[in-house]
Amino acid sequence: MSAASKRSFGIVLLTSSIVLSAVGQLCMKAGMQGLRESPVALEATWSALRMLQEPLLFAAGGLLAYAISMLAWLAVLVRYPLSYAYPFLSLSYVLVYLGATHWSRLMETATPLRTAGTLLILLGVILVSRTEWPRGSKGVPGPGRT
Repeated sequence: MSAASKRSFGIVLLTSSIVLSAVGQLCMKAGMQGLRESPVALEATWSALRMLQEPLLFAAGGLLAYAISMLAWLAVLVRYPLSYAYPFLSLSYVLVYLGATHWSRLMETATPLRTAGTLLILLGVILVSRTEWPRGSKGVPGPGRT
């Protein structure tokens, strides 16, 4: 495998881990929110079980996405130094914030302070991505590195 294809595969794995982690968190929240809003009596009727079906599917889907993101993360750890790759996981916070404030199922409030904090996370990731790898580091070179 060429250096370019290794780099591309590493980026795909890292991106998959970040996106699936965010999707997992959003779906788990949607599922748990749906469970909170479902009126369930002690005597579980068929209609009560049907009302729980959608929230449970969201929660299970979220857990599955999160589990797959962890597998992708393990593959990332083989390819990148932890001090380089780990800060990129904070991009999942940005995606969760955007999803939570824009997905009609959640519609959480976006505030100026939260938005500013999210922008600071983005700035931090940009700074980390621009750093050079120390000599002797193992892993796949990042963009612009040979």
